[in-house]
Amino acid sequence: MFKTLARLCSCLLLLCAPAVPQDTSNSGFRSLGVDAGTVIGEIRSFQGLNGLPSPVMAGLPTLVKQYKDLRVDQVRTHDAMGPSEIDSKFVLGNGELAWLIPDKAQRASVVKAGNAAIVFPDWSADPEKPASYNFAPTDEVIAAIRASGADVYYRIGRSWGANINPPDGFDTFSSVVKHIAMHYNQGWANGFHDGIRYWEFWNEPDGLFWSGTPHQFYSLYEKTALALKSVDAKLKIGGDGKAFPSDDGGYREGFLDYCALHHVPLDFYSWHTYANGSADPYDAVRLAKEIRGILDSHGFSHTESILSEWNLSADFTEAEKAELQGVHNAAYIGAVLSYLQDTTIDHAHFYRGDAAWMGLFDLHGKYLETAYAFKAMGEMLDTPQRLPVDGTDTFGFAALAGRCADGNTVQILISNYAIPPNYKPDLMPMPPELQKAAPPCQTCRK
Repeated sequence: MFKTLARLCSCLLLLCAPAVPQDTSNSGFRSLGVDAGTVIGEIRSFQGLNGLPSPVMAGLPTLVKQYKDLRVDQVRTHDAMGPSEIDSKFVLGNGELAWLIPDKAQRASVVKAGNAAIVFPDWSADPEKPASYNFAPTDEVIAAIRASGADVYYRIGRSWGANINPPDGFDTFSSVVKHIAMHYNQGWANGFHDGIRYWEFWNEPDGLFWSGTPHQFYSLYEKTALALKSVDAKLKIGGDGKAFPSDDGGYREGFLDYCALHHVPLDFYSWHTYANGSADPYDAVRLAKEIRGILDSHGFSHTESILSEWNLSADFTEAEKAELQGVHNAAYIGAVLSYLQDTTIDHAHFYRGDAAWMGLFDLHGKYLETAYAFKAMGEMLDTPQRLPVDGTDTFGFAALAGRCADGNTVQILISNYAIPPNYKPDLMPMPPELQKAAPPCQTCRK
């Protein structure tokens, strides 16, 4: 055994209730072996979150300090409900928004604030002129992300419950995106030099966020990607935040084929997974292998693979709240974060980190059980030299071990998650009126 192991060793445990091992021959106990004398690589950070450290609606806490404590490395600006969005329109009677925010008074407040925070409020204005832009609300959001120590992962598109139609003018849209990048990276219009590198085009066009055709989507993506590259060729542009990554068609193979044929930049491909159908923490590993193979076979071997949304469940309703905030999900999160170490995924963003629906904190900024899973993994980054571990499995019993550069500290993070016995898919029931209006093949998920 490595001699300094005895000097200081910390063991971080994430246990679900009940903590049922899935393969044991010794009275319910598991044996783990850690070789503290062999380094097999570096522990990678997957501490990215959806959800802002600044309040996304009235009554929520500011979480800059908490995000810093969790070592959050990237914040995706999706579902910011107004800020960072180009042409979103929020309506009180929107069915999806009412599903997300049942309380009418709270929803009215979100609608009012959201519409007031849009970056380009007047579509007839000149996108070349600074006076056409409403940057102040987004400036505050970006500043809070930067203050938390995280990088900005800028999602270009619209929030849940906003309009889903294609923009009225694709050239105008791409020009606005170009000037947003200039504002935050080159100081345009009294802007900043924040160095925002990642620009993700849209969110779940195969879900409930896009009513246009795939070819309209390709055209808008192409114009937007080229506009961003004209600002700085080193910016990373990609998409499409696919809701159902295993489904082929227009927003996977079709999208890749178009980019390849027309030589459209695609620096990363983004996709989502929730475990409603399986409760399996290893899903992301299998999907990552599939996505990597598809990218490589289409000639995108250098294109990054980004998991820009993930969680145990996509259910944002009150009925799922206890499950998403409790120890079972905390153990699931710990297992997934450990399994991601051995994938070809480049970045990941948990949905979501703040105190809104599915968040990690309560209304007073207090840590929920799930937040402690991220805190534990963040502490593993203090011992970045990864050590081999024997005795784990791919069903939820996961362990990650690391030591610091001087060899004086070894840490082991153990996550003991169990897929519930006789588990059946737990899909969120979509309200009937939305089900009727949804495009074919849509399922009730976030």
